[in-house]
Amino acid sequence: MRHLLAILTMAVSTLALAACDGEEDTVAERTREAAPDLVALTLEGEAVDLAAHAGQVVVVNFWLAECGPCLAEMPDFDTYYRENRARGLAILAINMGQEEETVEAAARRLPVSFPLLVDPLGISTERYGVRGAPTTFIIDRDGHIHERVNGPLNAAALEQRVGPLL
Repeated sequence: MRHLLAILTMAVSTLALAACDGEEDTVAERTREAAPDLVALTLEGEAVDLAAHAGQVVVVNFWLAECGPCLAEMPDFDTYYRENRARGLAILAINMGQEEETVEAAARRLPVSFPLLVDPLGISTERYGVRGAPTTFIIDRDGHIHERVNGPLNAAALEQRVGPLL
């Protein structure tokens, strides 16, 4: 089982790193499908359930610890979150299958006020059809995917895409 997990982790990381070269333009897709449930854990080992955020606008961001664009967008995400959480915003940053120690090291370098989550088996990554990092999903208050963004986001892009839903 451990061997299978290691192979799965390497495969997910390889696919994600291929898209994390900073050269891919940000691509957005609008959709209205129901957001799949998450299978992710906090760094303390607590399960995170999307249903716990019912009625909120939820930004689900898939990232990797060695992805420059992923790390570069985190401060803007944090600022936007701190400014808008009282308006019903939640941000869940899901690492794409890397070792928990790798995520913890990234968390020490990037102190953010929203949870950094782990997806050790890649289940959430698979359910959301993520192939590269960063990939962000904006989920409306009704639990539907409003938009999928393949590529990094900055503060202005967050306001443009998320602001109208708050």
